[in-house]
Amino acid sequence: MLSRPTTAQILEDCRRELSEVVAPALGDEAVAVSVAMLDEVLRNCAVRTAHEIAWMMDEIGAMTAYASEVADSVEENEAVIAALDTHQASMTESLHLDDVCAAYSTAGQCLSEALGAARSGGEVELLRQGRVLLDERVVREDEIKGDWGFVGRG
Repeated sequence: MLSRPTTAQILEDCRRELSEVVAPALGDEAVAVSVAMLDEVLRNCAVRTAHEIAWMMDEIGAMTAYASEVADSVEENEAVIAALDTHQASMTESLHLDDVCAAYSTAGQCLSEALGAARSGGEVELLRQGRVLLDERVVREDEIKGDWGFVGRG
């Protein structure tokens, strides 16, 4: 019985089985490379599942706060306001992954509309803030991906 039956722990247990049982028994180099690639995919999935909802909730807050600031600062803000209204309607108390993903998607639309409005309105500082948000998202994705590469290839 698992003491921490999280998805991340299950994936880590699969990784351990691959590295301790399967990998040592492999004689075919191509199969060993495939197993190493699977191990990396499992590692990425374990990292993501351990934090995915919290990360999305953090980003939802940041994206919608930015969109609200743009809506308050830019005259041509109808699309931003409509996106914020759609997002607000999508929010629930649920932390089920599909529900959080739906809210994350609508928050992403808020960010997109806000970036467009800031650009159209010539709001240099708001554009800079938007780029910071985008850069933070890239850093998080890099954290999730880790050292992903095609193991044994290239």
